[in-house]
This record gives sequence, structure tokens and C-alpha cells, in this order.
Amino acid sequence: MRLTVPILRHALALFLLAAVPVQAQVSGPPAGGPTGQFLGPPTGNAGNFLGVWSLTWEGPMGTNCPCRGTLTIFVGGNGDLTGTWKTNGTGATLTGSVGYNQDVWTGRFAQPDDADFPIRGHFRLESRGERSLTGSYQPDGTAIPFSWSGTRM
Repeated sequence: MRLTVPILRHALALFLLAAVPVQAQVSGPPAGGPTGQFLGPPTGNAGNFLGVWSLTWEGPMGTNCPCRGTLTIFVGGNGDLTGTWKTNGTGATLTGSVGYNQDVWTGRFAQPDDADFPIRGHFRLESRGERSLTGSYQPDGTAIPFSWSGTRM
């Protein structure tokens, strides 16, 4: 019996030591989303993007910016938002989705292929209520984004 008790004690100690690291590695669910934010109902309204906007934006040196134009945003065929960005020159089409909180629209923009030098890139627009937008756009191949803002027409 003397041999049995130390063996049992030793086996119990090994079992407890083996169980502690496994238990320490198991964590519960995250407290929120990727940013730690509570995943409650959306705080914005994707409908705030819809409509016609008067835009002002900055561009590369030599483009005589700040520039002005209009952006018309509507719901596209697949449920994402689509916009037509009209300028003095060739306009562009914007497509993308609205984030979970429904106050940020991100996606890609492109001028038509029949433009002399079509520009493509990505954009980000944030709804600042029903009357204004702010954000940035970045043409492909550039290192610095340009700011833009809009007010509802």
C-alpha cells in the first residue's frame, strides 16, 4: 500500500499540472467586435448616404483643386451602394458596402474605360448625419489619399 499512495499522489499532481495550462489557455468570447466595441444595433442609417451631394475635394498638385462636383448615391442591384461622381471632366462610378454601424461607406471607384487616362482607386466616406459627408479617396498607384467632403443638395 505504501507504493500505491505515492504513485497516486504523483499521478494526481501530474494531472493537476497538465490541466492548469489547458484551462489557462481557454478564454471566453470576445467582449465586442474587432475594435472591442459592443455589438449592439447599428448606430447610423445607410439611408443617410442616398441622394445628391455637392462635393469638394483635393487632388494631386497641378489639378487646380480644391475641385467641385456632384455625387449621386443610390442602392445598386446587389444591395450595395452605387454612386456617380460627376466632374467637369469624365466622371467616375463608386461601388461599395456600408459598414456594420451604417455610417461608413467604403469601396472602389473607376472612370469609364473610354476616358483618355481612366483613374481607378478606393474611397471611404463617413456620414456626418443627414446633411454632410467627409472622407478620402486614393487613386491606385498613389501613396497619399486625398480628402473630400460633401453637403446634401
